[in-house]
Amino acid sequence: MKNSNFFSCMYKHILKALIFLTVQIWSLFEAVLFVGGFIVCLMLPVVWPMKFVYAALWLVVFYVCLNVIGVLEKSLARKKSE
Repeated sequence: MKNSNFFSCMYKHILKALIFLTVQIWSLFEAVLFVGGFIVCLMLPVVWPMKFVYAALWLVVFYVCLNVIGVLEKSLARKKSE
């Protein structure tokens, strides 16, 4: 019984650490990823209309990632307030 308590405690601490690291790393690279990804999309060696399609897809992917990180940040804030 004590072993399962130990593992569940370790699991909770590891999960909290992973969420914390993900949020902190994302806050550092958010602007760089947004601007850099958009520039890379425009520098791709494809015809011009496809560059804008890829840039739009990048914006959609970035928006989804931003929302996922937002959920993690809310989860982290909620767990800190407990």
